[in-house]
Amino acid sequence: METVVIVCETMRNEYLHAEKKSGCSFETRWMEAGLHSYPDKLRDALQDELDSITHQRVLLCFGSCGNSIIGLETRDFELVMPRVDDCISMLIGSVSERMEINSKYHAFFLTSGWLRGERHIHSEYAYTMEKYGEELGESIMALMLANYKNIVLLDTGTYNITSALEQSEKMAEDLNLGLKVLPASTDYISQLLTGPHDPERFITFPPHTRLDAVPIS
Repeated sequence: METVVIVCETMRNEYLHAEKKSGCSFETRWMEAGLHSYPDKLRDALQDELDSITHQRVLLCFGSCGNSIIGLETRDFELVMPRVDDCISMLIGSVSERMEINSKYHAFFLTSGWLRGERHIHSEYAYTMEKYGEELGESIMALMLANYKNIVLLDTGTYNITSALEQSEKMAEDLNLGLKVLPASTDYISQLLTGPHDPERFITFPPHTRLDAVPIS
């Protein structure tokens, strides 16, 4: 079956590692990481990509990502995607495992891919400090981060953890948060590439289907 994979740039390291590990080499189309901050723009960009596809199957290496995939329409192809809310849950292994970690650490999750992005919480911190000054800026950030206690850096084994850790330590210091490093993996991505696509872990949409509901687990 002719297959194409659509992947977020945030997951580049992890996807390339999974591709090599699984021995699967499909045509890959990359989506700009910064689009995550604009769900409507991400939806439009994804639909434009889907509209251009002539393959029989699309593997969407995305989660529901703030409902940005709701309303997408498949064309003459089957679409398979992980049954997760976002890429963090994909790397941790499931939504339930992510929730368990979050209940323990009240976490703001990071990977090297997120640190490469133009807009992340540390860049928001710098912008807020510059615009509002230290005193008001700190108050604004405290409100923004009220539900977080720790930064959790996910070590997927696919990037320089030392460099990412240095950036995360600085971020944790500036944001007055703790820092934890936890292991993660590319196994979910590998299974997306190789199958089988267990319906408890993946959602398969037939051709000419509108993605009006994307149940996660």
